Amino acid sequence: MARPRKIDAPETREKILQAARLEFAEQGIAAPLEAIAARCGIKRPSLLHHFPSKQVLIAAVTDDILRMTRERLLCTISNRDADYATTMQKIFGVLRELETEEKGVGGVLIHAMLAEDENGPVTTKMAEFIDIIYASSVMAGRQQNHNPEEFRAAIAHLVIGEATRVALGNRANVLWGTGDGLTPLFSSYFLKQEGEQ
Repeated sequence: MARPRKIDAPETREKILQAARLEFAEQGIAAPLEAIAARCGIKRPSLLHHFPSKQVLIAAVTDDILRMTRERLLCTISNRDADYATTMQKIFGVLRELETEEKGVGGVLIHAMLAEDENGPVTTKMAEFIDIIYASSVMAGRQQNHNPEEFRAAIAHLVIGEATRVALGNRANVLWGTGDGLTPLFSSYFLKQEGEQ
């Protein structure tokens, strides 16, 4: 009888990250390691071989999500073919697009931010994304009619609002309805030109 094929370490690591992302999104950061291991077809000791503690696993999952988000964000910002409004709409759609491809992204980010201290790594990295969007808007001259602190706060509201909406999935319609309350805020800060009402 042939021995079962051993999964190599990088493949196992990716399976664990995906399983953890889904479990954390569904159950929160309190999801048991046994459930994560079972989801990817391994035992808890095998999971701990790759990620020695739950904190290390949470950090790896959030780092992976934030890496993918940052790559897409920078790619969107660097696209010089799109006009400003289209680029900004795409920037705020990055999390929604990523959630479509990689289920659980929004849920993990929200759960991780709520579970960490004020200056935790996920919150710090999300602040970096907000700063990248802010700097891009400033370079395009779109903040000129807004108080800088208010403008950055609007960006943070849009980013965290989008992460929350993505985390809620279909349940978001219960809160937002079929409309999107972020669109008017987005339009007033990013699409209206000087002198428009």
